[in-house]
This record gives sequence, structure tokens and C-alpha cells, in this order.
Amino acid sequence: MNYDQKIDFITEGETSDGYGGVTPSETVELSTWAAIEQLKQSRSIEQVQMKLPSTYRVKVQVREGFYPTVNMRVKWNGQKFNILTSPVVENVRLKKEWIFDICQS
Repeated sequence: MNYDQKIDFITEGETSDGYGGVTPSETVELSTWAAIEQLKQSRSIEQVQMKLPSTYRVKVQVREGFYPTVNMRVKWNGQKFNILTSPVVENVRLKKEWIFDICQS
């Protein structure tokens, strides 16, 4: 498994603009390398008509003190993705990795 895709785990919020308003902001919680693969979806006519977004499976090495949650988003290739599934820790050759699914928002 090659960790060959650079991703950022981000949280989004708002910051004051100094004039009584707010502007959207994002905070990078962790930048890391990941293995990403597109999940196969059935090509039924209903799915094509609904234009369902592509779903990807992401695998990253576990980092001490960091836990990805479904409230975070993933930034990959300049696009933002929602985390769909709670990350699960898998043991892979004595290394631990988080495995979860994302889709474009």
C-alpha cells in the first residue's frame, strides 16, 4: 500500500472581519500522506440520474494525539471532501492505520 496522496484534515469555522461581520476560515489539523482508492458503485440508471458523488476509501497511518472525526473534512487535490464513516483502526503488518470513506461535498 503506497501512501502517495497528500491530504489535509481541516476544520471549518468563522473569524471576525473586524467590521462586525465574519468570514469563513479553515484550520489544518494535520497534513499527511494517504493511500486513496475509488470505491466501485453500481451503474444503475437511478444512480446515474441522481448524479451521486464518487466515494473514496482513505488509509492513513495512525498519529499519536490525533483522531480524525466525521466533523472534520479532508482536502485533497484542491477539493474538499466529507468524512462519511467513523475511522476504524486496522493493524497492517504491525503498523496501525485509520481507514474511512470520503465523498465530495
